[in-house]
Amino acid sequence: MNYKLIAMDFDGTLLSENKTVSKANKEKLTELKNKGYIIVGVTARNLTSVQHVCDIQMFNYLILNNGTYIYDVKQENGQYIKYLNRKVVTKLSRNFFDEASEIDFCTLGHYYVFKNKTINPDRIEINGIDDIKEEIARMNIFLKNQEENNKCKKFIEENFTDIDVFEMMDTDSKIKRKWLAINPKDINKFVGIQSLCKKFNIDTKNVIFFGDSTNDLMAIKNVGVGVAMGNAIDIVKENAKEVTLSNEENGIAVFLEKLESEK
Repeated sequence: MNYKLIAMDFDGTLLSENKTVSKANKEKLTELKNKGYIIVGVTARNLTSVQHVCDIQMFNYLILNNGTYIYDVKQENGQYIKYLNRKVVTKLSRNFFDEASEIDFCTLGHYYVFKNKTINPDRIEINGIDDIKEEIARMNIFLKNQEENNKCKKFIEENFTDIDVFEMMDTDSKIKRKWLAINPKDINKFVGIQSLCKKFNIDTKNVIFFGDSTNDLMAIKNVGVGVAMGNAIDIVKENAKEVTLSNEENGIAVFLEKLESEK
């Protein structure tokens, strides 16, 4: 393969619907890592959440919280590219505390959750953002229906110029939830990939990226080979150079095996 960096989303892509990495995917990625390819997990999850669903030693790097943080697996450390401004988070939150059914505030190691009583060791229930004493990398806002999503997305775009908002949807669940994701302005998964490429003097044309949902679009469109999963939403497939099998069918491993056999 004439590629140097292989990156992939987690949910709906690397992870199967039961939130595990298949034996085929793990073995293929570990094999390629041992051959010298740079293997990168790129996810909206934070570090703690990733550690709960897979062995991170199959990766060289993790790009976390939708591109806001890069973690070096071997060195066990990393750095923020950018995080949300606390004043902006406060102002934004106050606008939606009443309308939202849930708001998530995501940091490097925790999910702080407002208005959700679900028992989960990764999720810390809060009464407001003053309860959060660390940097907030991104937010999720869950609203009642599509009409509310559209209304609130428009409001954010018109009133908050220093953040990005986009609609997300589950692609590996029968319950097709939709919600609004909030990122620092101009920060996304592709920006994280670009940062790693600069570190290793790699052209982004020499990158393969696998994804399935809205927050994967910038990477899908801008790397050398953007690969949509078989279960990806239509707009991702339309912008991908290749389409592989679904996350339930070892789509990553199958594509990489085929690519190696063609060299």
